[in-house]
Amino acid sequence: MATLSRSLTGFLCAQSLRLPCSVRIGLCSARGVPHRARIDTVFSSSLSLRQYTATKPRLAIPAANPYRSVRSVDPVLRTVEATRKTVLLYKARPRRLYTFVVYAFACSLVGGGLWTLNWRYELPKDLPFFVGPTYVMVAFILMGLGLYVFTAPVSRCASIEAIPGAFGGPAQLRITARYVPLPIMKPKVIIANIGEATISEKTYPVVRELQEAERARRAKVTEGLEGVFILFRWMEIFARATEQKWTSFFLRFKFTVLRFGNVALEVQDRKWKIDCGAYLLEDGKAIDRLISTV
Repeated sequence: MATLSRSLTGFLCAQSLRLPCSVRIGLCSARGVPHRARIDTVFSSSLSLRQYTATKPRLAIPAANPYRSVRSVDPVLRTVEATRKTVLLYKARPRRLYTFVVYAFACSLVGGGLWTLNWRYELPKDLPFFVGPTYVMVAFILMGLGLYVFTAPVSRCASIEAIPGAFGGPAQLRITARYVPLPIMKPKVIIANIGEATISEKTYPVVRELQEAERARRAKVTEGLEGVFILFRWMEIFARATEQKWTSFFLRFKFTVLRFGNVALEVQDRKWKIDCGAYLLEDGKAIDRLISTV
């Protein structure tokens, strides 16, 4: 920059010979800025910037409240806080006959396994070598199935309610559950805050699939065949009935063996089962809004 400045000054001095004397003196004379003045200017600029930054007020960002955002849009929580009354979100079905049948079937499987295992030691000794281990394997399979069936009715939710908070606080969830579905066992009552409990999956899609399966099972096989020729009508009715029976069989197998229709609810390090075939407010949409998915 200094070289460029000197070159520019020399050029102007060479070209200013045609100008008057007073003008040439003004162009050719160098006017440098004192070093002390530059330091004072930089120092005063930095000091002013620091003072502006220090005196500039900072905007306070309020902490996010997830419950407040949910409460502002959820009708269930607004109803609970406005009326100070309990709202039922889930109610299990009274399944005493189901429980009796399940336990009877499980006991029969375990009894059959023990009986088969007892027969293993009463076999004649002249049988092939693989007969005894086969009896043992079948016995343990039957007992394992029996134990698996025993666990079907246990750890189930009896009800889920949205209740007003204590001392005017935010709404909470009251979960009533049973370890074993026996009348002599007292239910366990759990009070949890909104956001504390979690579910394994959304309940609304499961409810819709159960409703669709029930609708297909109860559908009339003769619907829409009034004007069809009688021979073709009976053929179509037979095909529809066969498909309906097979579909119902596989759906029952899916619901019973694979336990489809049960959603796991985890709260306070404990898992409970929600039966999506029971009563659910808004077909499960209310629970899906209030309880997050894992």
